[in-house]
Amino acid sequence: MDDTHQSDKNQKMVLKSIAKWLVIFALIAFVCYKNQNLMQEALEEIQITPVWKLVVCLLLGNLYFIAEGCIISEMTNTCDHRLSVWQGITCAYLCTFFRIATLGSGTGVAQLYYYNLNGIRVSTATGMSLAQYTFQKITIGLFGVVSFLLLILSGHSGIRKYAWYMFAGAVVISLICLFLFILTVSKKFSDLIMKLARKLVKQKSRLYPLLDKAQVSIDYLQEQGRIVWKDKRLFLTVVGLDFFKFACWYAIPGIFFAGSYSVTVATCLGLTAVCNMVGCVMLAPSGVGTLDFVFALFFACVIPDGDAVAAALVIYRLFTWIVPFVIGLVPALAVRKKDAK
Repeated sequence: MDDTHQSDKNQKMVLKSIAKWLVIFALIAFVCYKNQNLMQEALEEIQITPVWKLVVCLLLGNLYFIAEGCIISEMTNTCDHRLSVWQGITCAYLCTFFRIATLGSGTGVAQLYYYNLNGIRVSTATGMSLAQYTFQKITIGLFGVVSFLLLILSGHSGIRKYAWYMFAGAVVISLICLFLFILTVSKKFSDLIMKLARKLVKQKSRLYPLLDKAQVSIDYLQEQGRIVWKDKRLFLTVVGLDFFKFACWYAIPGIFFAGSYSVTVATCLGLTAVCNMVGCVMLAPSGVGTLDFVFALFFACVIPDGDAVAAALVIYRLFTWIVPFVIGLVPALAVRKKDAK
């Protein structure tokens, strides 16, 4: 009975993922059709890009997952079965494969499955996964807010054009980060949130049973969160690696534009951080479409060539999405083969 239920659940997840991808492909096809000349010129721009730039972008794209693997290894050091750095990197690529394949919905499941496969209890794995996700979101927020302030202080006239949109994103992400932080460290706050939720949701509602699951998840999060907060070395390591991995990704557009336009790598890094911050608060599966829109809008303020901006976006997606997805296919097949045994 349980196997049948799980099979139905997996089938629904697959169908939802297929439906999401059909919508995404339809939108991509529509955009490409409407901007045929731009896409052709963007591809021509990529073809004349120096090889060294592509190699550096490839390296930066994969350094993200090495840092992520180190984070996973460090965080699992608090439980009985610590994962090695190599296992952490494998888990990072596995998760990104399922994140892209399911447009976000399968990331947590893949991580919990890999943890459990390596002897980590579900409760501990859930707490670590949620704590890691929380720190990651807070890092995106802080990185984006600080970058926004530095860009404004730099006095770039183009950036000021969309300053209010950036400011709105900074305010929203700051509130989200504050909420996540308090939720992680305060039992009273989480109890208050759950109490309000139980009052708002009727007992006969299908959502009501989910509140119990949410309470359990919050308890796991706070348990692992306290471990990280109390261990200063672990806290600084996780935060430092989070900032490093995002800096690697955010530097990719700067490397692409290096030497071609009067814009520094640091400016591009900060602008990409702001794009991710704003894209993070716009609702879309795995950020598809929102980040691309914001990227094209904001970078047009500092790069006068639209073809170059489109090419930079393609390069950014290539090394943060496509390449990791292809690499992630290897551990995904290996895990499936191991599970089959």
